[in-house]
Amino acid sequence: MTTQIRRLGPDDLALVVTAPADLFDEPVRPEWAAAFLADPRHHLIGAIHQGSLIGFTSSVDYLHPDKPRTLWINEVGVVDAHQRQGHGRALMLATLAHGWAIGCAEAWVLTESGNQAARGLYAAAGGTATPAARAAAGVIMYSFRPPSAK
Repeated sequence: MTTQIRRLGPDDLALVVTAPADLFDEPVRPEWAAAFLADPRHHLIGAIHQGSLIGFTSSVDYLHPDKPRTLWINEVGVVDAHQRQGHGRALMLATLAHGWAIGCAEAWVLTESGNQAARGLYAAAGGTATPAARAAAGVIMYSFRPPSAK
């Protein structure tokens, strides 16, 4: 059976609330999940396998007075039993495609310098890491540009 990758919306609240316990960092609060899913600037891309949410990316698009629309990728998660199967990369690519489709000029995500799995994922999704001098401080930023900007 295949895994479906798609943006989740308000109609997917039950899917998020019933996600496996090891997917999110903390228990999902239905009222917070409903608010997140209803907010047009908040984006939850889900990996759905056999009717269950097994992975996600959460992101927010935002504006500044002096910068174009940008996508901040807050988190990527895949349940333990489904890791190392390409779901994280598929989620990242779908998240980036969504960001470009809504007009974001850039996307970015942060990770700890010691998180080799995240670093590999973000590089595999086309991210460019911050210079080594800044990475030595313990945090690495990966930035992404739309294909038309490369």
